[in-house]
Amino acid sequence: MPSLPDPLVLGLTALFGLVVGSFLNVCIWRLPRKQSVVAPRSYCPACERRLSWWEMLPVVSYVALGGHCRTCRRPISPVYPLVEAGTAALYVVSLAVWGWSIQALSVGLLGSLLIVGGVIDAGHRILPDVVTVPGIVAGLVLAAFNPTVGIVGAIIGLVIGGGFLLAVAVVTNGGMGGGDIKLTAMMGAFLGWANLLAGLLLGFVAGALFGGVLVVVGVKRRRDLMAFGPFLAAGGLAAAFWGPTIIGWYARVFWGS
Repeated sequence: MPSLPDPLVLGLTALFGLVVGSFLNVCIWRLPRKQSVVAPRSYCPACERRLSWWEMLPVVSYVALGGHCRTCRRPISPVYPLVEAGTAALYVVSLAVWGWSIQALSVGLLGSLLIVGGVIDAGHRILPDVVTVPGIVAGLVLAAFNPTVGIVGAIIGLVIGGGFLLAVAVVTNGGMGGGDIKLTAMMGAFLGWANLLAGLLLGFVAGALFGGVLVVVGVKRRRDLMAFGPFLAAGGLAAAFWGPTIIGWYARVFWGS
């Protein structure tokens, strides 16, 4: 059977990403509340009315409803369409860059897990083990078939990621939580040690800058704790695409090589 034209393939990939993004929203809402992600059918968190099929269409339903529940008119969080559109973009770009490959599958899965973990941590300051622990296993399995990472690189990345943040947690007396440690270990399993370092660099810089701005404007005090998972997730996702470029830039600027 002849292969589908590239634009059609990317379009179907985007639709698949939207559907997956809708499921990720279910995980983001229900996992912190220890609810099943399978049943019951999606419902309005405010009035608890079960949604009709067209109200669950990714992005489209949000626009059609004007960002409000059809029944109680409570606002629907813009996080929902952002997660759906972001997941679709992640899958399309991964396929466009790496084609049908283990690398594209690995980046797509890692990105999905980072989206769930990062958004949950931003809202609840927890990183559920059900996201990170299976993610570590999946990262190691995929790395064994991914020549750009390799199982040895994945294991070293896992040890460096988990070990480094564990050391930070000990030195700062709890400044990093167990969820952050497992998230970074998962990133190392997917990315390998070199790209993990790039992700950590970006995550720490972004977190420090954001926290500094909040302190300057008076939203937070210097000693206030802040969810770090979103910044680690953003750094890990950026490193999945631009890790070697970031490492090369850092080496040129700071080491002159």
